[in-house]
Amino acid sequence: MSAMIQHHEISKELSQEFPDLAPEISLEENKRNLHRQLACFASYTNRFIDAVNLDGARRCFREANKLLQEGDQQVRHALQVSYLYALHLYNGDNSLQWRLLMGPALVRCSQQMTHNMLP
Repeated sequence: MSAMIQHHEISKELSQEFPDLAPEISLEENKRNLHRQLACFASYTNRFIDAVNLDGARRCFREANKLLQEGDQQVRHALQVSYLYALHLYNGDNSLQWRLLMGPALVRCSQQMTHNMLP
């Protein structure tokens, strides 16, 4: 098994996986803030969701799953509150399709977050 991905490595991880996201993540106001980095990643993912670009969304969800499985506690928490919360998963007719692409672990994480926010 690979080493756990530490929160301070997320900028490098996302920039390597998605070079076109690197300029945004490396902005001064984002580069030291894990939540801002994952919010940038959510916006990036939403571009694919909004364009109904399955291949792009699948790549993003694959990376998000990797972060969920291999990230430290801070990464997993930020993924839940700054990434999953910001996704446009329930817009339009494709919400089931997006959940299938996300895979069970991300869907569970997303549902947990929604459940935790209920009164």
